[in-house]
Amino acid sequence: MGAPELSLRKAGADDQERLVRLIEAYYAHDHIAFDEPSIRQGLAVLLADESLGRVFLLEVEQQIAGYVVLGFGFDLEFGGRLGTITDLYLEPTFRGAGLGTRALSLVSDECRRLGLGALELQVEQGNAPAQALYRKSGFKALSRIPMSKPL
Repeated sequence: MGAPELSLRKAGADDQERLVRLIEAYYAHDHIAFDEPSIRQGLAVLLADESLGRVFLLEVEQQIAGYVVLGFGFDLEFGGRLGTITDLYLEPTFRGAGLGTRALSLVSDECRRLGLGALELQVEQGNAPAQALYRKSGFKALSRIPMSKPL
């Protein structure tokens, strides 16, 4: 028996509470500080303005299996617009069934449909299973490292 059927559903404002709980679970899993007011603010902005990116719910048989946050950026190296997956989270009961690979494929298809020239993602250095999944899906680490500073 193959992997369960996964679908990608664009999230809307009605999904915000469910998403906040999923984001909290993801941040706990990856040991990321969870600042709920900031998350709520950023999520509301992203859900209201499709020019910034998309938030997708991952569904298996009408059950929420996880979510993906895709932000839009611009990079001359890739001919213009590109997508960055900042969050990809599957609930523990949905892991290990090939759904992560399928989710990346669906997001890649959506990026092509939107005319994006590349897809990047972020992954914690210590998350070896996620890195293996991403490599298997065609992602490779570049010699550059991301750097950021809060403003």
